[in-house]
Amino acid sequence: MTDNNYHDTSPVTHPATMVCTYQLYLLNRHLFVDLPEGRALVDTGAPYSASTTGRLTWQNQNHGAYRGGDLGFTFDQLSAEIGVQVDALLGMDLLAQTTLFFDVAHRTLTAGDEMPAGFIAQPYELAPTSDLPLFRVTLNNQPARVLWDTGAQFGYVTARRFTDGAPPRPGFTDFSPMFGDLDIPTAYTLPFTLAGHDLLETVGSAPEVRGGGVSPVPMGPFLRALDIDAIIGPSWMPRVKVWLNPLDQTFALAV
Repeated sequence: MTDNNYHDTSPVTHPATMVCTYQLYLLNRHLFVDLPEGRALVDTGAPYSASTTGRLTWQNQNHGAYRGGDLGFTFDQLSAEIGVQVDALLGMDLLAQTTLFFDVAHRTLTAGDEMPAGFIAQPYELAPTSDLPLFRVTLNNQPARVLWDTGAQFGYVTARRFTDGAPPRPGFTDFSPMFGDLDIPTAYTLPFTLAGHDLLETVGSAPEVRGGGVSPVPMGPFLRALDIDAIIGPSWMPRVKVWLNPLDQTFALAV
């Protein structure tokens, strides 16, 4: 998918039900929608939304939002790290106000609709003191409690047991406003099972030393303190459709 997708900032809206359908695209391993303020990173791993203007239009309503510098990063920095222009961050403070239906294969994100037929909802958990979603999965044949972070381009694991037996691959570099620059020497492609679907995620070991982000604690100890075993990003999402209802903390997957 190319950068040519950045054009339509007007969601298709059904006024009677306040259902808004946005064009959704996976670009450089990140999910985006176009809003009136510009290209917005859809980030289920971010507690708060932000924009270059301090405002953000979501579901046809204008909301106050942080500016990038308020959250320990600039949008110039985020754009440089991702490799595309980023103007806003759509976090869970806004995303959690409505139902969400991610259909990456058909390039749509629908907000405010009912769960489609054929989906079977099940509960999910929240990271402490936040609306960030946590899923129970089987990760490389090990039970795991994982943070679903659509703002992360790669996954991270907090213990060696999750990578045991997996062939090593060349590592990667990454950036997180929370944890700074991440230099991961070795990567692994791990199978995981979520809601009965067998999927894959590329992961590295969560760093044990600080990378310069706003967190005073490195990623590994930070996640373990919250009883989070791993982070999964959005790269697996084109294979399934994902329903999330933050209003009652349920989710569902279907092909």
